[in-house]
Amino acid sequence: MKVSMPRELEVEHHAEIIVVGGGPGGIGAAVAAAREGRDVLLIEHYGFLGGMASAGEVNPFMGNHLGDESLDKGIYMEWLDRISFYTGMKDSRFIDPASARLAAEDLCLEAGVRLLFHYRLAHVETEGGKISGIVLHSKSGFSLATADLFIDSTGDGDLAAMAGCEFEMGGETSAAVQPMTLCFKLRLSEEDLPAGAKLTKETSAMSFAGDKDTFAKIQEAYQKAKSDGRVECPRENVLMFAGTDPGIVHFNSTRVVFKSAVNGKEFSEAELEGRKQLRQYFEFLRNEIPIFKHCKIHSIATQIGVRESRRILGNAYLVRDDFTNASKFDDSIARVRYPIDIHSTTGGGTEITRMAPTDWYEIPYGSIVPKGIDNLLIACRAISVDHAVHSSMRVMPPVVSIGQAAGTAAAFAVARGVSPDKIDGVELKRALIERGRNLE
Repeated sequence: MKVSMPRELEVEHHAEIIVVGGGPGGIGAAVAAAREGRDVLLIEHYGFLGGMASAGEVNPFMGNHLGDESLDKGIYMEWLDRISFYTGMKDSRFIDPASARLAAEDLCLEAGVRLLFHYRLAHVETEGGKISGIVLHSKSGFSLATADLFIDSTGDGDLAAMAGCEFEMGGETSAAVQPMTLCFKLRLSEEDLPAGAKLTKETSAMSFAGDKDTFAKIQEAYQKAKSDGRVECPRENVLMFAGTDPGIVHFNSTRVVFKSAVNGKEFSEAELEGRKQLRQYFEFLRNEIPIFKHCKIHSIATQIGVRESRRILGNAYLVRDDFTNASKFDDSIARVRYPIDIHSTTGGGTEITRMAPTDWYEIPYGSIVPKGIDNLLIACRAISVDHAVHSSMRVMPPVVSIGQAAGTAAAFAVARGVSPDKIDGVELKRALIERGRNLE
């Protein structure tokens, strides 16, 4: 069957800098570039910002701290503070998805970022080693967008891959990536609490569901449910967190293996598998754990959470030894001490390798400058690192910081009429310090 597609498109959208993807990295990039006085358009395929913090309902923000101090001072902390304004939970890393999307939009609008929702990247045109335009698809059909410089904040490196950039997937011996997880939240019923108990900030759902005896019973019941075939999830245990509401328990427990987030059919299948596991969790918890007897489903993530997909190869490349040796760089743009956290690509088991309590490793500017395309930067988890380092830097706080660096570098490049690889990373680091990043 022949299909006729439009061969010529008029330019409908233009900006000095276009950021594709409104997740944590895109927020950091767009806000940073706009604050430098550049005309910035942020394109997002959902109708809201936040990425995994909102659409994925990932909770909480993982700790990337040295002692009690976040290594991600800057736009990430501003986002956290604004989320706290909506939740009323000061200095809390627990994420309410609705508050996360409102807070992100606040930061972008206040910085002067133009927002374009419900537009999805469909095609990339290149010419002479540069992106000349991107084709978008929306309810209006196809449209063309152009910019002096583009920032890939898609999470999966979609823009870079469509532009022809080299990338890796998986580890040294296999292309398999970490499994996906569909997050969900359950609301406890006070009729299941001990006599006289109430759900308050002091006695939240997690204080009942996560107490030592109940937690042990949950894990024991889960193992039996798995062995009986009533829960078909390869994860080794049930992972729970508190929510922003006293009655909520957040579950980061489903595990979907052998599916790729950059294969459309497999991505669809992963959503179905995640919800199948959710139903099984819900049934076994209600039937076998008294505190969950009358629980209700509070929310389900809009999309399944993706830990790993493409990693775009750049001018610098970090490997496990850089984590182990706590490598430092003169042109560092972010500091990370979150552990290597590799959820088994085949199902059961998780590798957790921690750093010394007083050290961190650094991400150099070259890791976000892709090879082969002169007007592109990466501002998401898809930066130039290996499988092990990716499992550490992929969490949201350092990704916001990476985005802030990309946005600042993009603004400098546009202002000077040069490509991002001509920006001095040492100068960029000094500028980031002046703008509040703790990279001294």
